[in-house]
Amino acid sequence: MARRRLVTRLVRRGLAGLALAVVVLVTGTGVASAHATLVSTTPADGASVGQAPQLVSATFSETVTADVGGLTVRNRAGERVDEGNSMARGTTLEVTVPTDLPDGTYVATYRVLSADGHPVSGSWVFGVGSGPVDPTADAGAGGDRTWEVVGAVARFVTYLSALLAAGVAFFLAFLHDQRADRWKLAPVVRMGSLAALFGVAGTIVAQAALLTGRGLSAATDGDVLRSVLTDRLGWASAVLLLGLAAVHLSTDTNRLLVAQILAFYGGLAVTGSFALWGHDTEAPDRWLAVTADVVHVTAAAVWLGGLVGLFLVLRRRAPHPVRSTAAILGRFSTAAAISVVLLAVAGGAMAWIESGSLHALWTTTYGRLVLLKVAVTLAVLAMAAFNRFRLVPAIVAGADADPADPADPADPAETDEAHEAHEGDEGDDHLDGAEGGADGLDEGDGEPSESEQQSWRWIELRRTVAYEALALVAVLGVTAVLVNVTPARNAVVTEAAVVNLTEDVATGTVNLVVTPATAGHNTLHVQYAGPDGAPLDVANTVTIELSLPERQLGPITRQVAKLSPGHFVLEGDELSLPGTWTVTLLARTGDFSQQRTAFEVPVAG
Repeated sequence: MARRRLVTRLVRRGLAGLALAVVVLVTGTGVASAHATLVSTTPADGASVGQAPQLVSATFSETVTADVGGLTVRNRAGERVDEGNSMARGTTLEVTVPTDLPDGTYVATYRVLSADGHPVSGSWVFGVGSGPVDPTADAGAGGDRTWEVVGAVARFVTYLSALLAAGVAFFLAFLHDQRADRWKLAPVVRMGSLAALFGVAGTIVAQAALLTGRGLSAATDGDVLRSVLTDRLGWASAVLLLGLAAVHLSTDTNRLLVAQILAFYGGLAVTGSFALWGHDTEAPDRWLAVTADVVHVTAAAVWLGGLVGLFLVLRRRAPHPVRSTAAILGRFSTAAAISVVLLAVAGGAMAWIESGSLHALWTTTYGRLVLLKVAVTLAVLAMAAFNRFRLVPAIVAGADADPADPADPADPAETDEAHEAHEGDEGDDHLDGAEGGADGLDEGDGEPSESEQQSWRWIELRRTVAYEALALVAVLGVTAVLVNVTPARNAVVTEAAVVNLTEDVATGTVNLVVTPATAGHNTLHVQYAGPDGAPLDVANTVTIELSLPERQLGPITRQVAKLSPGHFVLEGDELSLPGTWTVTLLARTGDFSQQRTAFEVPVAG
C-alpha cells in the first residue's frame, strides 16, 4: 500500500510537469514564426489592380528555397489559377498567372524553407478589377496550426528524451559508484534513446506537412521526404541517431573505460546535433553561436541526467543510502555546479547573439520566451543552491561521521538483492511516513537524533531533486517553442528597419524595398508598375546610383538586370555606413528617353 501511494505521488508530479510543458508548447506555438519573414508582396496585401498581374511574388528577409511547396494563387472557390511554375530566386518567390483572370478576390499562399531550415508559410489577398477586395477570403491553410503544435511536441519529446539518455549515460559512466544498481538505471538510457527516435520521426513528418500543406500524406511522398532529409534537418537527425546509438551501447559493457568513451563522445554527438539545424546556422556570429549552443545543451544534459540518475539511486537505496551514495552526491554536486556556470555563460551569449539588445528582449515574442526560460531556470537554481550549500555538506559530513556502514560492502560488484528486500520491507513505509507527516522525524518530545536528522536530509534531497528535474522539463518545453520563433534581432529588423517606399513616375509607380536597412549587406528590390498596379516591363536593365551626401560618399553605380517584368534586385554591401542614403533609379524606357527617380533611404548603424 505504501509503495502504491508513493508511485501515485510520483506519477502525479510527472504528469504535472509534462502538462506544464504541453501548455507552453500549445500556447507558445504560432504558424510560420521561423527565421525568414515576409517583407513585401506584389500585388500588395489587400490591394486591387485594374488588370491581372503577369507575375505574383513575395519577398523575404533572407534567402528561401521552395523545392517543395512554393507559391500558389487560388480564387474564392479554392481553385488554383496560377501556372504551376513557382520559383525561388534568392529572397524572392514568384509564380506567373494568366493575364485574363476574371475580376474578383484571389488568395496567394507561400510555403518555403528558411535558410536556417525552418518551414515558413503564410498568405495574402489581392483583387483584380475595380471591385473591393474581400479580406475574409479563405487561405486554405487552417491545418498549419495543428502541424505546428505537432512539430513543437515532437521537438520537445526529442530534446527531453535525447538529453535524458545522454545525461543519464554520463551519470552512470562518470558519477555512479559502479555498484550493481547501475544496471537497473540503464533502461532509462535505452528508453530515452527509443523515445528520441520517435521524436525525430515526428519532427520530420511535421516538417513535410508544413512545407507542402498536404498534411500526413506528405510523409509518404518520396520526393518530399528526400527534400526534407537532404536538408539541415536530415543531417542533424543522422548525427543525433549516431550519438544515441553510442550512449545506448555505453550501458551494455562491463568495461568502465569503454563505457566512459561511448558516453562522452556519444553525448557530444547528441548535444552537438541540435546546433546543426536552427537559428545558429544563420546567426550573425555563426561559430560563436554554434559553440555556445553545444556548450549550453551539453551542460543541460549533464544537469538533467544527473538529477534523474541521482533521484533513482536515492529511490533504490532508501531508507538508509550507503556511504558511497554520499560520494555520488559529492561528484554530482561538483558536476552540477560546473554545468550551471557553463549553462549561464553559454545561455547569455546565445541570448545576446539572437536578441542584439535589451529592448528586443521585452518587445518580441522570442525575447519574452527567453525571459520566461530564464525565470524558470532561476527557480531551479534556487533549489540547486539550497541542495549544494545546505543539504549536501550536511549529508556528506554525516556519512563520514558514521563509523559503521553495513550497507556499504567493500565489493562494488555485490548484487543488491538484499538492499531491494530491505527497501521493499521498510523503505517505502519509512519514506511514505516521512513525507506525509513531521518530515520523517519522531513526533515525540525531545531533539531528533543525528540518525533521524540524516534521514530527513536524504528525504528532503530526493524531494528537491525531483522538483529540479520537473522544472528543467518545463525549460525544455519553452526551448522547443523558441527554436521555431523568429530571433529577436531579426524580428526587430523586420518590423522597424525595413524601408518600403513608392514614388509616382510617368509610367505609373515604382516601389523600392530595402532590407534590413542596416549598415552592411542589404537587398534592394525595385518594382515598376503601371497605373493599374500590374507589373510593368519598363526596361531590360536599371542603373542604381547610391550616395551618402553627409559623408561625401558616392555615387556608387550598379547596373541591375531584370529579374521579372519590372522587377530588379540588387544584393551587396554598398550601403556600408549608417546615414540617409540617396538611391537613384535610372530606367531607359526608350531609345531617347530615360526615367530617373530618387529615394531618401535611412540606414541604421
